[in-house]
Amino acid sequence: MATLPKKTVNVPFADLSYPTGAVKKTYIAAVKKFLDGGNFILSKEVEEFEKKWAKYCGADFALGLSSGGDAIYVALKILDVGKGDEVITQGNAYNATVTAIMRTGAKPRFADIDPETLTINPEKILPLINEKTKVILPVHLYGLVADMERISKIAEQNKLFIVEDCAQAHGAKREGKKAGIWSEIAAWSFYPTKNLGAFGEAGAITTKSEKYFQRGVALRNLGQEGKNNHKYFGFNMRLDGLEAIALSLKLPFLNDWTEKRIEAAEFYDELIDEVFDGEVAAPPKISSAKHIYHLYAITLKKGLDRNLIQKNLSKQAVQTAVHYPVPVYKQPFFAEKTDKCPITEDLCSRILSLPIFFGITRKQQKYVVESLRNSIPII
Repeated sequence: MATLPKKTVNVPFADLSYPTGAVKKTYIAAVKKFLDGGNFILSKEVEEFEKKWAKYCGADFALGLSSGGDAIYVALKILDVGKGDEVITQGNAYNATVTAIMRTGAKPRFADIDPETLTINPEKILPLINEKTKVILPVHLYGLVADMERISKIAEQNKLFIVEDCAQAHGAKREGKKAGIWSEIAAWSFYPTKNLGAFGEAGAITTKSEKYFQRGVALRNLGQEGKNNHKYFGFNMRLDGLEAIALSLKLPFLNDWTEKRIEAAEFYDELIDEVFDGEVAAPPKISSAKHIYHLYAITLKKGLDRNLIQKNLSKQAVQTAVHYPVPVYKQPFFAEKTDKCPITEDLCSRILSLPIFFGITRKQQKYVVESLRNSIPII
């Protein structure tokens, strides 16, 4: 068994000092040049990042947007999703995914998840499909790509669009294919804590369709096709140039940061296997998938008090989080009756995200697991 530290070690849930420090000097210099240039809206810095992000993702086009939630919304609007349509997503989708659907006027439908992968269960999609269904919207949660081969077949057989929510899946793969290229349009978030994060709000869509890209270009800029030619009912959802600079500077580091995350996750796996006897399950391992561990979400054994465990961990200076404790359809704002997802609801009550970030040390990880062991009664 690994030797675990006895002295208190402060472990934040996330630490952005390493990725920030990697680009801080060059960012400040680039911002000065940006300010001196005097072109602040949809500047060349935005276009440069879009080209780099498209290349990284294996897409033909990328469109910078104001946030990940807006990226999902714009993707759906490009596909003419609106009132009377239904969009199938998963029971544990985040609020931003579901509210993006609702903003179009469409109805979100909820498929239950696979208990092993915590991503959408393709078999639970089929019973929800009807004449109103227009899009399947899988979420590659925690950094693991959903079973897109099966989802793609379902979409093809039923003449449905796919929009991938890739907010937590930068560089993740399944069957050798990157997240984002299984669909008509993929949506990305660059919230600061993401594996590739801006210094504020930022998002993007990627696609292989020039038609979809050009419509997105108009939609994000008040529906304009050319100056003052407002072809569409559009929005102000443009990517800020300052965020594009940050993302372009960070992008060359992403592969290395990802590999370090994977190494940290594998070390957690080893410690959990050594220290626990069934009380805790590590995140799933899928042989055909490259999990990029945006989050390291463990599953607690039934009967354990997650709130008490979190409080005990906090007392030991270990910060944790829950992604997500309550399904969106059970949140106060979501008033309508909808699909039941019993596996989702069970697992939402038992998941717990441990600290993982580029720069986390093995000493910190050992302390996290020791503290977790001290926080769980032997059962």
